[in-house]
Amino acid sequence: MPNIYISHHRIRVELVSLAVCFLIATGLNIYAIIHYKSPFSELWTSILYVLMATAFLYAVWTLLRLLVYGIKRIVNHKS
Repeated sequence: MPNIYISHHRIRVELVSLAVCFLIATGLNIYAIIHYKSPFSELWTSILYVLMATAFLYAVWTLLRLLVYGIKRIVNHKS
């Protein structure tokens, strides 16, 4: 089985994408805490939900990128 090589650039892009998804999920959590006037201790106690939201956002972002890549490939293949 051949080795799979992932470039440093691709790893960096994926880590930045994941970090942005985590920041968005954390921002939504902070917004909910402020909106519902909850104690800020919920910022730490709900970290599991934030991580689940991060995974969901990252999966949606990955699917959108794959969809755009596939459409580009089909359009470029036809022309």
